[in-house]
Amino acid sequence: MLRSFLQYIGPDFNFTLAHVINNGFELDQDFYGCSEGIPESVDHRRQYWGVYFITVGILILILYSTCLIAIAKSNQMKTPAYKTMLFLGISDLSSTMIHSIATGILGYNGFGFCDYPRLIFTLGSIAMGSWMGCCISSMVLAFIRICDLNSQLKMRKCFAGWKIYVILLMFFIYSLYAMFLSKPLIFNPVYMSWFFDPGLGKDPTLFINVIHTFNNIMMAVSTIVFYGYLAIVFLKESRSSATKKLTKMQVTILLQTFFFCIFHAIGAAIYAYMQFFESSEFIVLVGHLAWQSSSGSVCMVYLTLNRTIRRSVVKLVCSRKYNVENYVPSIISVHPRSRANSRMFEMSNFHNFH
Repeated sequence: MLRSFLQYIGPDFNFTLAHVINNGFELDQDFYGCSEGIPESVDHRRQYWGVYFITVGILILILYSTCLIAIAKSNQMKTPAYKTMLFLGISDLSSTMIHSIATGILGYNGFGFCDYPRLIFTLGSIAMGSWMGCCISSMVLAFIRICDLNSQLKMRKCFAGWKIYVILLMFFIYSLYAMFLSKPLIFNPVYMSWFFDPGLGKDPTLFINVIHTFNNIMMAVSTIVFYGYLAIVFLKESRSSATKKLTKMQVTILLQTFFFCIFHAIGAAIYAYMQFFESSEFIVLVGHLAWQSSSGSVCMVYLTLNRTIRRSVVKLVCSRKYNVENYVPSIISVHPRSRANSRMFEMSNFHNFH
């Protein structure tokens, strides 16, 4: 009965991670069966690129995790934007484990699908769920930013109070659907990237992922619409101002929104193109680097363009050092006047620090 229900909500159920789990972690051999004629992938080792992806991935994980802790501890967590940023961050960290760490390890060793079919199938499913979560949350985050700037938009009420939790729950369900009930990405060591076709000689059209295509088109279009809307609004405001120029805050908001979405849009467009058309190694590489940059650019935006998060990160990382440097012993002299001066100096340092 469970199998029939899953097949109903997932038309391509035999291609999905849910089917593999339900089948005792055995892949459907009609679509993902490796024969003895499949060539070994050891000749496709990309050690330099492997080291690059692993190194950049570790750097992204460290920087992003620090930003995420600062976001979670921030007083701004009460706002819809910060709640959405937290969800985006978790999705980005999960994505980084695939597009950087897993890609680097597999590419360094030249491992293909038939070397570790269950592992690569599972990683590809996680990549799908993470990517879809990143896309939908970054789109909504851009829209929340628009609502913050335009109080007349009635849609802003959709993010107020408990409603934002409903939206985040929908994000989570959307990600789970993509992970468990959608065709997974499969690592290809020749291009050192991820494709839906495992390259086993089957009909490539069998592996087209419709929901992925829809998601990527929606991502690319919404990026143009949202960013274009912000640009038009700010340009109109600048023309009506005395200086005829964008303010520093407006430029910062534009840059944040732009870098939040642009790499998602580039990666989405290229990966959608790769499903239907034969792509050169250069295009595939650009698409994968855009996927990696979609996560890396977010933490760089936090650290360079978002002053609140940057200050929180500095305080989080350097708090112990600052506490030591600003510590003054309460007893440095037995003389009453010296003790009073010491106490006044302590209180002065305390207020300056905070």
